[in-house]
Amino acid sequence: MNRWPELDGVPAPPPADQIVPAVLRASAVDGGLGDVRAHTVSAPRRAWQLLVVEARLLNPRVWAASFVVMAVCVGFSLVRGVVLEAVLSLGAPLVAGVGVAGLYGPERDRAFEVVAVTPTSPRVLLLARVTLVFGYDLALALLTSAVLAVAGGPATGVATLVAAWLGPMALLAGLSLLLSVCWHPGGATGVALAVWSVLALSHTDLPIPPEVQLIWSSGPLTLGLAGLLTAAAIALAGRVEPMRRGGATHRP
Repeated sequence: MNRWPELDGVPAPPPADQIVPAVLRASAVDGGLGDVRAHTVSAPRRAWQLLVVEARLLNPRVWAASFVVMAVCVGFSLVRGVVLEAVLSLGAPLVAGVGVAGLYGPERDRAFEVVAVTPTSPRVLLLARVTLVFGYDLALALLTSAVLAVAGGPATGVATLVAAWLGPMALLAGLSLLLSVCWHPGGATGVALAVWSVLALSHTDLPIPPEVQLIWSSGPLTLGLAGLLTAAAIALAGRVEPMRRGGATHRP
């Protein structure tokens, strides 16, 4: 015999480990007001809202560091009178490679535990963060190229400067992102700096294999490889266990 007849027809609560995700999912759907139609938004608006939220969660030092590096590139080029293509081909890949290396994982994500239980896919969140950071670095590099093209005189065009850094920037960012997802943000940063050092050596008198110079150009091979690495990182986010000492959930 049922001791609580007034509870007849009331659905059973979800398991304890699913209560928080269920509440967050319901809140994301109806905003907690029970009127789904009043809170139905278009896909572009949802994407914009996600970008705004993720921009607030990202570490402010990411934006400041990229700005400082590109400002130093401008100042160094104007004061020293060095080759503009060489400066930009080193500065732009550096800020992008190091910037995207810390976008995934609990080590550098201040809200990783909260984000992990939201109904939004980790791949969507990572894509939003990459769009923000890489888009910001890309805008800075384009602005820097325009400034240096004007300051450098008519002999240096914007297209020439962009071709010097676009391929290496995209490739190093894609490599860092994939290593961050499959390995560790710190390891991804270290590899990015090591690869960037090889790029820096290509601007010296040391003999560099022609294959390296081909990869670090802005040709179809470099851009295609960068897109492939980025797509692989997005696809693997949330699906693979990173190769970290003690596991992904290890805390020292």
